[in-house]
Amino acid sequence: MSYWIKRIALKTGEIVTEHELREDENLFSGPVPVVGDTLEIECRGRKFLAKIVWGNWPGRMHPDDVVVPLRVSEMGLDETQTPLWLMRRVPGQADQKIMLGGSGISTLPE
Repeated sequence: MSYWIKRIALKTGEIVTEHELREDENLFSGPVPVVGDTLEIECRGRKFLAKIVWGNWPGRMHPDDVVVPLRVSEMGLDETQTPLWLMRRVPGQADQKIMLGGSGISTLPE
């Protein structure tokens, strides 16, 4: 069995999605951790501890040939104090910072 970290909430509040990760980045073989577990991952050239927040709940069974998608948050992220956001990158257009939770979209200068 294998699992792939597809969403990473960094301490800055930025959400890194699978579109920004290499196909083999944070792809692991072995027993799938469950929500609440911690593991070491790599993102943007640094390694850090992250907590599983979505994807494999205790007691859930998966076929051996399935890659289980997981979402994690970097240890130290305080979601009650740090607004979450992601970057929308479209070739030929200015990057857009998307604030999650209804704060809107802002276009960043090039």
